Amino acid sequence: MLKNREAQILAKTFRDHLSVYRKQKETDPQTLETVETESAVYEDISCALSQKANNTPERQEFYSETKRDHSIFTMPGVVLLDNDRAVVHTEAGQVFEGHTGKTFGYVSHGETPFSVEKIT
Repeated sequence: MLKNREAQILAKTFRDHLSVYRKQKETDPQTLETVETESAVYEDISCALSQKANNTPERQEFYSETKRDHSIFTMPGVVLLDNDRAVVHTEAGQVFEGHTGKTFGYVSHGETPFSVEKIT
């Protein structure tokens, strides 16, 4: 199967690791109040983080802030939603934290927009 082989070939380039957390509304059984909780959707799955070429400094009144837009590439079937919180650990040892957009799925992989808010 060519499609499966294509996904296997791409997976060999996924050297980063991704954890994704999603907020959900739940009812507290004791108070019956609706509360928002965050739970893990994916933990430590293989991915590839790619930086877009349009990252430019934005002028602010007292300091410069850089807008960092990236893409996360994953295996087919991995689906991230708007405003999922994601943490990517790169092969180089950096940690990128931010929020995702909705995954666009291809037969061979998934591509998700990622807005980085913190790098350590």
